[in-house]
Amino acid sequence: MSQPPPPGDPLPYYGGPPPAYGGPPAALPPGTDKGLGWTGFALALVVCVPCLPIVGLVIAIVALARRRFQPRWVAALTVVLGLAATALQVAMVPPILDGIRDSVNDSIDASTEEARRSGEPSEVPTLKLRAGDCFNDPNLRRADADEQVESGTVTLLPCTRKHDLEIYATLRVPGGKFPGQAAIERRTTECIKRFRKFVGVPYPDSQFEVYYYYPTKLSWRLFDDHAIQCAVGHPERRVTGSLRDRKR
Repeated sequence: MSQPPPPGDPLPYYGGPPPAYGGPPAALPPGTDKGLGWTGFALALVVCVPCLPIVGLVIAIVALARRRFQPRWVAALTVVLGLAATALQVAMVPPILDGIRDSVNDSIDASTEEARRSGEPSEVPTLKLRAGDCFNDPNLRRADADEQVESGTVTLLPCTRKHDLEIYATLRVPGGKFPGQAAIERRTTECIKRFRKFVGVPYPDSQFEVYYYYPTKLSWRLFDDHAIQCAVGHPERRVTGSLRDRKR
């Protein structure tokens, strides 16, 4: 029969030595981020692929922060290379976009010219219309005087066929920066001034109506659209033939 220890005696301890606490943490083994560090270095050199240099830059920063990649100068060099390559890619963006825009415009110009030669009804962008083109755009022809209608494309066709509208003048808005919608709308008043020379009577005395297309901020930036196209048509019906010198 066991007896409890007398007061003041230490309690018995069974087992091995008690665990130790405190002391510095164990050092991380060096060089365990070798694959990560060299991957970042390789990505920082790939200038021809968008965003890869900045990915290499981030990897290099992680490798430096973890302090597990040797030699550290390679990670530091990767940071420098990643920054330089990213800056170079950013600088290359405007010329690339200009090249793409020019290529798209050339393709659209070619298809529009083919549509004019074919004489068949063809969908063409409004920004490629020019003086002498006849086309259908029922939404614009039937719009109220103060109503704005967005028309990305219209149906181009010979003026000898019934059509809604005819372009009688094209105005170019100068400048490199978009002048603002108010300035564009003020410029459209030139369409009224040129109406009499084309139709043969002043605009207030004519049965025909003036319509126009003008550039927006988006079309100005993406397609270098600086043109205001002045169009004429009858507000209630389609017409056949050109309206030049109709004098009514």
